[in-house]
Amino acid sequence: MLVGVGVYYNNPDQDRPSMLEAVDNLYSSLLSSPNWQADHIHVLKAGQATMFNLVKELIWLIRSEKKGDMVLLYITTHGTPLRTPDNLPMDFPPKDEGDGDDEALVMYYGFDRWYDYFTDDMLKFFLRFMQSDGLCMIIDSCFSGGFNDPISNDESKEIEMSKEEEFTKGFLDDISANGRIVLMSCQEEEYSYGSLFSDLIIEGFNGWADLFGNNDGINSAEEAFDFAYPWVVLFSEGKQHPTELDEYSGDFPVTFT
Repeated sequence: MLVGVGVYYNNPDQDRPSMLEAVDNLYSSLLSSPNWQADHIHVLKAGQATMFNLVKELIWLIRSEKKGDMVLLYITTHGTPLRTPDNLPMDFPPKDEGDGDDEALVMYYGFDRWYDYFTDDMLKFFLRFMQSDGLCMIIDSCFSGGFNDPISNDESKEIEMSKEEEFTKGFLDDISANGRIVLMSCQEEEYSYGSLFSDLIIEGFNGWADLFGNNDGINSAEEAFDFAYPWVVLFSEGKQHPTELDEYSGDFPVTFT
């Protein structure tokens, strides 16, 4: 399942067209490999990428996947610790956040309507029903407005970076489990720059991962991450360092060369 918000209702300043391009490119990359079929891939983009539609698609995914399957879930949007209009932390039931903040992915209406978020608790709830042998989750996201937005002063940087740290650490803690590999575009206290991470991961799936890996004809998630990592660091001038959480035994196969 491939999800790219990319445009945001009533908030064009938050739009990131590169997210939509990344979804299209990843879709093409998967279909170029014989282990993926078009009717097994669902895509949510732009105005269709609402919280309600994401819930529907996750239900489809749960009903469709089974033991022995391998699942890839890609999401790119803004991410943020969930706050009230008064900038107070929000932790929806179950109350499980030590810092009082649920982590959330911003959906199409998210900057205009407080309810169009998808929280870490919601994602964890749906993932618990999956029976597949492996899940590769790729998250290219950071907190609201974090993509390429300039920081005006040191004080704002300190505040925003602490939010980034809360989001990244909390999100990874909540979705980690055996049989899963999670690739995220940046470490805590960092921004994601455009769709740099997505673009390089996709290039890895197109063949570069295995070429720089073990040359067994399989582009694995681990190889794609290892390929992308140094280039992301180089092209971001050392400002962005992707994060990997690997609880999958062995290498997770994504595409075949």
